[in-house]
Amino acid sequence: MVSNRTSSAPVLDIEPDLAERLEQQYQASPAPRRFNIPHISSRTKMRLKIGVSVVMIASLFLFGKIDLSKSFEIAMHANLWFLGGAVIMYFSSTLLNAYRWQLLANAVGLRKPFFKLVQFCFVGLFFNLFLPSTVGGDFSRCYYLSKGTGRYGGAAYSVLADRAVGIAVLFLFASLGILLGPGGSQMAWALKAPIFLGTIGIFGVLPFMPKLTQKILGPQNFITKKFNDSSAKVYWQDKNLIGVSLALSVLMQVVVVTVHILMGYALGLTTIPLWYYFVFYPSVAVLGFVTPSFNGIGIREWAYTYFLTMVGIDNSHALTYAIMWLGLTTLTSLFGGIVYVAGHLQISKEEAEKLQSQAA
Repeated sequence: MVSNRTSSAPVLDIEPDLAERLEQQYQASPAPRRFNIPHISSRTKMRLKIGVSVVMIASLFLFGKIDLSKSFEIAMHANLWFLGGAVIMYFSSTLLNAYRWQLLANAVGLRKPFFKLVQFCFVGLFFNLFLPSTVGGDFSRCYYLSKGTGRYGGAAYSVLADRAVGIAVLFLFASLGILLGPGGSQMAWALKAPIFLGTIGIFGVLPFMPKLTQKILGPQNFITKKFNDSSAKVYWQDKNLIGVSLALSVLMQVVVVTVHILMGYALGLTTIPLWYYFVFYPSVAVLGFVTPSFNGIGIREWAYTYFLTMVGIDNSHALTYAIMWLGLTTLTSLFGGIVYVAGHLQISKEEAEKLQSQAA
């Protein structure tokens, strides 16, 4: 019999063979092992996204009772002057985006000429629409900004910050639109909940992430160090920088809303109140962002039709409006492809694979 007599605690006698079996069972226990999540290939993810987009577009035609011949006729009689103004305004929003990104990139020590960043933004739009499964638009922007510097991390921080301040204003506008707009109360909670939660997370949690990670994860944690010790910490320290970036984001949203107003006038939709454009566009944009789909296609068309019919616009006009917006974004992406080729910004296969491995 083996006994422990080195303390005043009650003595526990354990047979040697029983102790050995218990030790073996403890070592074989799966408790400390991490649960393995099945891996889904990028190709499968892309197929699922395309499937969602196809289903949404199909449901729009099957259940929306849309007269395609009427939609085509509406498009053919669109006012070209208003359409031209919409195109110019939408292209100008990319210039604002490039300027905002330049401020955020400068803050982490990555300085590029404004014209170069405009090029990178347009090329990013091209990648987002036409090459989403290889090198995404954000990854390409990180690559171009960091090329020759070896500072991919700093470039990634600037792109993430650029995304964050843009999405922050978009979520805020969408939440206000749902709360104040006529269609918000009838909108399904399955669609409203991600928008409200995203807004709360961005404005109620993200500003305090450096302190929260220190308290919850500890100062030596990898994530804590990313927020507090990397070049990204400037985005929490420089309040003026974030204030200016948010102001530029608001201006960008006003420009894009103006594009939507011009599109509405091009189709003769003069009965839509101007304030309502500030309601439905951000809501549509956020729904396209949070819902898994192929670049938001299908989701946006469905959402545009939903919100426009809420103010008395018939389905045919609403669908024409949605397709016109898709055409405008596609045109901008095609222009990005021209910039990509003319600017000699091609990314080799080896560089693309390296870029993806760095982003993984």
